Amino acid sequence: MHHPSDHTVLVLATSFLDQPVTAHPEAGAARALLEETAAGSDGAVTIRYRCDRNPATELTAAELTGITAIIADLERYPEGLLHEVGPAGGGALRIICRYGVGTDSVDVPAATRAGVMVTNTPGCNSLPTAEWAVTTLLDVAGRRIVHHERAAAGNPKIGPSRLDITGKRLGVVGTGQIGRRVVELLSGFQLDVVASDPYPNHEWAQAHGVRYVSLDELIDESDFITLHAAHREQMIGVREVARFRPDTVLINCARWVLVDNRAVYHAVREGRMYGYGVDETWTEPDLPLAGLNIATSPHVGSDTDSGKINMQLATARQVVQFLAGQTPDNLLNPETLQRK
Repeated sequence: MHHPSDHTVLVLATSFLDQPVTAHPEAGAARALLEETAAGSDGAVTIRYRCDRNPATELTAAELTGITAIIADLERYPEGLLHEVGPAGGGALRIICRYGVGTDSVDVPAATRAGVMVTNTPGCNSLPTAEWAVTTLLDVAGRRIVHHERAAAGNPKIGPSRLDITGKRLGVVGTGQIGRRVVELLSGFQLDVVASDPYPNHEWAQAHGVRYVSLDELIDESDFITLHAAHREQMIGVREVARFRPDTVLINCARWVLVDNRAVYHAVREGRMYGYGVDETWTEPDLPLAGLNIATSPHVGSDTDSGKINMQLATARQVVQFLAGQTPDNLLNPETLQRK
């Protein structure tokens, strides 16, 4: 392997070194790939692990001094930092490999201007995330959290009955890999499925009996709504929540920003919708969840053995490709290749 200069790879993905729960055949393969690359580089490549770093803590340029490649978690990479640590500012950073699909934490246009490549790992966690959306839907439709709180405290059931699922209508917003998987996993419930997507997959829809409609139609027609859109803007706000029925369930295992969570909270509390599931840490301390049919989780949709190992391998391979002078898989800003 040719290395024109010394390279330091910084691994910040918090679950990169996690031990699997099951006996997975590729456990540890990503770390081994990085360390074998370093061992064969005659000292030109160093791997540095900081997987215990809190992604919520602001990154500083000092932390990235001399770093060539990063396997990134959800820590933020704003324009000023990228300019300072990338080639445009005389820095060493050449590539950020996002450990996941979303790149909201990286200012990709700014990275391009700074000469920093950005990659992600599409498809690696589609099935685990779809499974989590399905189980969250079942939990909310079944009032699982409310029932648990009551039973754990030695109290009897209160409130409405749980919802029937079989034969109801499911609305899927976003029919990429995750949205399509959700439909397939729920097929045994004999749901009538409608979908909304600016880029409809008509072949898949025809094969699975799915009908594409507008977002407003989907909201009006659906009993259960699950969000898997790639948007980075709010889709479900006060206007959309006002269209919900008292038996509407909303699931958001995509991005927090897609939903006006305060509007949904008040709708659930006031009985204007049935329940809400969101795969994000609840950050509204003035809106307590106790006793409400709102299920939250700390962004764990991809947190399975296969989900993590797939992301570990995908990011490690892209780092190795970069070090070998190859174009990394899933490069989001190929314009940077002209500045290598």
